[in-house]
Amino acid sequence: MNIALLLPGQGTRFTEQVKELWLESPEARGLIETAERQLGYPVSEWLTSDLSKDTHKAQLATYVGSMCMYQLYKQQIGLYPSYVLGHSLGELTALTIAGAVSYEEGLQLVDIRGKAMKAAIEQQESLGMMAVFAAPEQVEALAAGWDEVYAANLNSEQQTVISGTRQAIQEFVKHHQLEGVMLGVNGAFHTPYMKEAAEQVYEQLGGLSFSTRLQTQVISNKSAELYNFTNIREEIAAQMVSPVRWKPSVDYALSQGVQLFVDLSPNGMFVKMFKSPDGVFAFHSEETIGLLRTELKDDIEVNRHYDVFSRALGIIVSTKNNGTDAEAYDNIVMSGYNRIKSQIGKEASPEDIKQTLSLLELILSTKEVPADEIAEYCNRLAWKIG
Repeated sequence: MNIALLLPGQGTRFTEQVKELWLESPEARGLIETAERQLGYPVSEWLTSDLSKDTHKAQLATYVGSMCMYQLYKQQIGLYPSYVLGHSLGELTALTIAGAVSYEEGLQLVDIRGKAMKAAIEQQESLGMMAVFAAPEQVEALAAGWDEVYAANLNSEQQTVISGTRQAIQEFVKHHQLEGVMLGVNGAFHTPYMKEAAEQVYEQLGGLSFSTRLQTQVISNKSAELYNFTNIREEIAAQMVSPVRWKPSVDYALSQGVQLFVDLSPNGMFVKMFKSPDGVFAFHSEETIGLLRTELKDDIEVNRHYDVFSRALGIIVSTKNNGTDAEAYDNIVMSGYNRIKSQIGKEASPEDIKQTLSLLELILSTKEVPADEIAEYCNRLAWKIG
């Protein structure tokens, strides 16, 4: 099954019921404790608080909560996602899931971003955002000729979020006879109003390191295509002033063969957004988790029976040998295969996992499997056991 995960952005509020699901998981509970220990903030309290007036707290709470939801997905479903898509702030969650940054680095990144955006908001007055019930193409065309109003989130065929000054937004919808609802934020995100904040974030990210060896693919808000990892720092900053091209991003995932989307928001936000839930499954309650498990029961059952050693052997036997060195084949491929096979049934330690991944990469290189295929095989295996 070709699966994509959908991660929410700022403004997400988690319920006590969702939080209880996390607290039952040592892994998810550990994420909350790590955030509080590293940052010194009462993140656990923030998760279920109304943070609509504090974008810094809201972004950190959303990031931590979304990573807890992701841990729950790994434990309850455990099926590899071919793609991850994050809405606005959720793109940083997607980058963390993909392995571009560690969770601890992600906390630092979100802390920097949230503080910069909060400072920008405090220097500006009467800004806001409105969800307009109209197609993105229509709203973009109208906003192109209007001062102080921008199409900020291209969410779905029926919804576009506009940003700008509150007065200009009200005049815009009245003039064009549009219907909309003001959002509970006091900033104009994903517009040039965030330029100074984006510049500050770019500057402060100079000390962070990023990995381009990913465990899964990230689809970019800005381009609605695969994320550009040639300059991650620049992409993160540019995303803050660029529209969130959400519908085009989902369309791109569909064009790449995604068969099922898992909505990791705490309230089924994306299911509601698209108003056509076929292929989009919520994941925020015991009931919705149960429905998803039923939908994927055959895949989950097959997945459950394979450990790291069995998976590695499956990859080795399913890849074609393009090499011509018979001695290397015997000494590396066959020897490595037998070494991995001898460990089936034992409980894999972290060191066993590390050695198996290294040996798998060596075997596939000896078979002259293309480098991009080797990376994909190893990354998929790393995700399943990581």
